[in-house]
Amino acid sequence: MGQGPSLPGPPGTKFRVIGAGMSRTGTKTLNEALTILLDGPVHDSGIQSLGGPVDQMKAWLDIMELAPKAQTFSEQKKLDWLISEVLDGYVATMDCPAATLTPEIMRVYPDAIVIATTRDQAGWWKSMNYLNSLMGTWYLPLVVLWLHKTQVYGIWRERFHQIMLWRYNQERIEEDTLRKHEEHLRQVVPPEKLFFYEVSQGWEPLCKILNVPVPDRPFPHNNSKGAAAQTFRDHIMAGVLSWLFMLMVFSMVIWFVRNWLLERF
Repeated sequence: MGQGPSLPGPPGTKFRVIGAGMSRTGTKTLNEALTILLDGPVHDSGIQSLGGPVDQMKAWLDIMELAPKAQTFSEQKKLDWLISEVLDGYVATMDCPAATLTPEIMRVYPDAIVIATTRDQAGWWKSMNYLNSLMGTWYLPLVVLWLHKTQVYGIWRERFHQIMLWRYNQERIEEDTLRKHEEHLRQVVPPEKLFFYEVSQGWEPLCKILNVPVPDRPFPHNNSKGAAAQTFRDHIMAGVLSWLFMLMVFSMVIWFVRNWLLERF
């Protein structure tokens, strides 16, 4: 939340970073920082899979469905192709669901490094639980029912639950998910390729990881709690307006049908 979808750069753009931090660890800030430092678009998988171009939304649904059950050689190759297709033209990826699929993305981009944003457990859970309370409201799927892109949210949520069960043995993000996720990264990513980073540290540690000069500009800060709440309110407002429009259409149809029946009979 807090950013819009990004368009890919030219085909063949060098993919350099797997942003493997769990949601609410500063991923949106790292997204903006990498866009500056690597001079190219970053693929925020949360935003692209729920609000990006239709082909990317479909691709991510296919990836999320296939990843937990890709056992055969042909299934793994199909998964590789889907990942390479959706990430072509980007310099990095960010946030969930991509962060939970770090080993699969590493298989496609073996030269990329893995940067995992992190933060203190208590602060992370407080922020994550707040986001869960927004996204888990019972009325959200109903309110956004007529919004074209948000109609995939129910499918997305179910497939993300399957990934969570497969990868961390829990159906949804819980208080110990950050610990489990970071332990998993240490198990599957070679130590020389894995970097943990706190966005509160600013430019210098990140530039050192990437071996690039420190830019002469303020370090970005993005995706505050307020931004998440505002995005949620925007979706609710758009959903309410869509319902008003559909009710107006239904009322007009009923009015025309009623008049037609009265004239005919």
